[in-house]
Amino acid sequence: MKAVIKFKGFQIPVEEGDRITVPRVRADVGDTLEAEVILYKGENGLEFKGHKAVLRVLEHVQKPLLVFKMHRKTNYRRMYHHVQEYTKVVVEKIE
Repeated sequence: MKAVIKFKGFQIPVEEGDRITVPRVRADVGDTLEAEVILYKGENGLEFKGHKAVLRVLEHVQKPLLVFKMHRKTNYRRMYHHVQEYTKVVVEKIE
């Protein structure tokens, strides 16, 4: 069963058992979260309402992001880094 979930402003295609990375969520490891299903593909075809996805938090991670800005012909170059926080979750079931 495939679905497209809406979580924190992102639309993410998932299946049961998928591990996905989402923006930081204030939840402890092992907690369960719910996400709205906006498109569900099951045995009866496509459905648009009446489903939800249950997600379990696996871990919180940080990934460094390197940002480089440059304007050509003007000797303008800036480089800095930013550390973005993410949460890894697993899709337990789609109801």
